[in-house]
Amino acid sequence: MKPGWILMMMAIGISGLSGQAFAQAPKVPSLAQNPPANVGKSDPLPASPMSGKEPRFNAKERRGAYLAKRWIDRNDMPEMESRGKIVFDFGQTLPSVICKPLYVSDIALQPGEKVLNVNIGDSVRWLVSPAVSGPAGDQTTHIIVKPRQVGLTTIMVVTTDRRAYHIKLVSSKYHWMPFVGFSYPEDQEAAWQAYYKREAREKIGNTIPGTNQNVADLDFDYCITGNASWKPLRVYNNGVKTYIQMPCQMAQTEAPALLVIGPGDHKQMVNYRIYGDRYIVDQIFHEAVLIAGVGGSQTRVTITHEQSSHPSRTGSMAYFGCQGAEVN
Repeated sequence: MKPGWILMMMAIGISGLSGQAFAQAPKVPSLAQNPPANVGKSDPLPASPMSGKEPRFNAKERRGAYLAKRWIDRNDMPEMESRGKIVFDFGQTLPSVICKPLYVSDIALQPGEKVLNVNIGDSVRWLVSPAVSGPAGDQTTHIIVKPRQVGLTTIMVVTTDRRAYHIKLVSSKYHWMPFVGFSYPEDQEAAWQAYYKREAREKIGNTIPGTNQNVADLDFDYCITGNASWKPLRVYNNGVKTYIQMPCQMAQTEAPALLVIGPGDHKQMVNYRIYGDRYIVDQIFHEAVLIAGVGGSQTRVTITHEQSSHPSRTGSMAYFGCQGAEVN
């Protein structure tokens, strides 16, 4: 047999074996014809965060949403202070800060206030960073806000060591608030309350117990001489009447009689009454004497109005300087 026929016969045999092998090979199923069981079974992601289905609210939830919207829509307008600072009253409504891409808005907090945490609804398209101004010990924290694009709206919550801020952020193509801050009505109210308490303490400190007389309006320029267990603690006048304050020991003895000494050392009766621990005399006298007992057991104390021309001897300094002590 010729060599050419041999080669032809070998080629035909190999082709037959190859066809038979491929015909017997298992077929791989197509993914398009037989997809896996878990493909396409999960819910597709929404196109945007706001494209989901609105839930149904009960009466309590609707009431809460209504109250929140009423607070958000309150007509509490911002004001402008120095250096173009737009100021909102803290807590009166939801402040809205208008920002602009490629610009920054500065939100200044109260001096000395320390930021604990910052949360923003859209942290991808809004940039928020801190800044500080002022000397050490009296620094002001600033929240620097910048949007990445126009038409964004989100909420930012800033918690500090004093309060929590809830701020609406809006990005605009044409409008922009460069500098924003807050006034604090509760701090102003606290300052007034502290002022009233301080005034009340000063009034109590400058008032004679039992009579509520202001010592600044009284004349304490009296000299008291004599020895007696009931010797007056102090004597003063208000320009119309004279007051003689007695010690608590007088409650255990007979009240001494009061006589006013006139010209020529003439002793005369005077209108007075005893109210609590005080003699209230219906006039201002130059000299008077308190007398208790008769004969050799008689005791007396003399009161002399010195009528000093020095104001330093009247008022609160004289009252508190001798309070609780005998005056000779």
